[in-house]
Amino acid sequence: MDLTTAMLADGAHVAGGKLYILGGQWDRLTVAAFPAQHPSMAVVLVLRVEYTEAPKSYSFTVDLSLDGQPQDARASGQMAIGHAPVQARGAPQFVPIALPFNNVTFTGPGRYEWIVAIDGKELGRLPIDVTTGLVGGVQPAPQPPAGEQ
Repeated sequence: MDLTTAMLADGAHVAGGKLYILGGQWDRLTVAAFPAQHPSMAVVLVLRVEYTEAPKSYSFTVDLSLDGQPQDARASGQMAIGHAPVQARGAPQFVPIALPFNNVTFTGPGRYEWIVAIDGKELGRLPIDVTTGLVGGVQPAPQPPAGEQ
């Protein structure tokens, strides 16, 4: 099993085997101050599952970390992967996953990572840089030097 796609999105869901993504593929978050709480995001994954790896059940975890330290955001569960009725023998399949997270708290600035693991084996990491600074793309207007108004 391989992780072929991983991204952060404003929102995402899977319906009818299709992945629907809103505001996808970002890796930076600028906040006004810390601690900061982000109202909504989704971790979007696509797994390539070889024919011989199904049918089988797998456990998964997606954990947020900062400098190797776990944070308070985690998704875990079980998934059963079978063979689709029209899947050619020997052909791999691609499994879309959308994991919503609400009110994720970032305690300080840094490079956070979502760590994706299946059955305890890490498949990949999804980075997100969190900093303070401009919020909403608005920068204060420059002020003229004193006495030049």
